[in-house]
Amino acid sequence: MNDFMEQQREAAAIRADMQTVHKIIYDAKTRYIKAKLKARSKKQAEESEILFANLTDYGNKTEIQDYWGYGGITETERDRLMNLWDMREQHTKDGKKFRDRVIDMLEKAVSRIGDDYQDLLEETDMEARENDRNQAENARYNFIKNRREN
Repeated sequence: MNDFMEQQREAAAIRADMQTVHKIIYDAKTRYIKAKLKARSKKQAEESEILFANLTDYGNKTEIQDYWGYGGITETERDRLMNLWDMREQHTKDGKKFRDRVIDMLEKAVSRIGDDYQDLLEETDMEARENDRNQAENARYNFIKNRREN
């Protein structure tokens, strides 16, 4: 029984350590992504100003449509501005995502954290289930025995 309790404590310590490592890697990944996105955002902001400069007069696609309806722009120009608007929205969505080799490495590291301890943890879990079953069985036995004696 003492051996069993020692294994349980060891397994709990390993799981706690694994959670700590997960958190540290997740925090590092988050800091890395923020730094990369910040650098990329500055570059994209400069590029976006030039690329989407024609859209600064419009607050939304409806305004482009209305301006065309009043004869302010041609149908071709309206189509070009609408496509440009859609491109800007997609550009903004895509700018929020970031993935590179470093991110892949960090995610692989997270997925492999417990590999070296997997056998020990599985064995400990199996023994804990067996111990629980034995205790439940003993409790049922004692309950039935006590009922018969009374």
